[in-house]
Amino acid sequence: MDRSNATLCSEDLELQKNQAENLEETNTLRKRRNSASSLPEDEPDITKIKTDCDGPENEKKNDDGNIPQLVKKREEAEKFPKLYRLLRDYEFITKGLSAKQPDAKEDVATHVATGNKRGYSSQYISTCAKLYNAESFRSLKLNSAYKWDMKHIAKIDVESLKGDVKIIDLTTNKLRIKYEINEKEVNEKFHKFADSHQEVLLVGIVPPSCLKLIECTGVVPDLDNSCSDSDDSIDFELLFVRDSHNSNSDSD
Repeated sequence: MDRSNATLCSEDLELQKNQAENLEETNTLRKRRNSASSLPEDEPDITKIKTDCDGPENEKKNDDGNIPQLVKKREEAEKFPKLYRLLRDYEFITKGLSAKQPDAKEDVATHVATGNKRGYSSQYISTCAKLYNAESFRSLKLNSAYKWDMKHIAKIDVESLKGDVKIIDLTTNKLRIKYEINEKEVNEKFHKFADSHQEVLLVGIVPPSCLKLIECTGVVPDLDNSCSDSDDSIDFELLFVRDSHNSNSDSD
């Protein structure tokens, strides 16, 4: 009986040992299974780490497409942000501005001195550096005996002009000297008229997006505008002479 009990006890111990080993093995398999099932959750982190490593290249590609390209500001815009053009009856800001003969090769001095002569055309668009000069020129036209239909003024945004539009500043004697030619009379008129108008020439096309209309109110100011100062003064006698010599004007 004792031997039988001993055998049973031995078998029980063996069974318990096997059960313990099976339990341990089961727990080990369960841990491995849990570890394997957690991998998909960890993968996003691994992917994120890879993305972070590759980030600078991707960001550079995205930045190239998203960051607006800076447009270099025109140096001329610092001196005169706006220019003013007294429009002729066939000029409209909705169509933009262009010279009568863009491919011409006329010299600057001749254009300024004789630009009002019928049949003359050039590659230049004449403008005034100051609104006062354009308004004074308009008053002169509307008060003249010829009654030219030049009422409205176009304001040109210089900073918005494309880089291929050339700007020729003729507002000072020093800037004009290099454009003189071998004709004394032409040079004299060139300097007088350019100074009177504070003239700035444009070469190229001025798109409608750069233009704003300053409409004539119907009131024609007196020629002796009392609000002018010495820097903006106009030699009206010179302007009348220019108009009287070119009464059949068809100029730029």
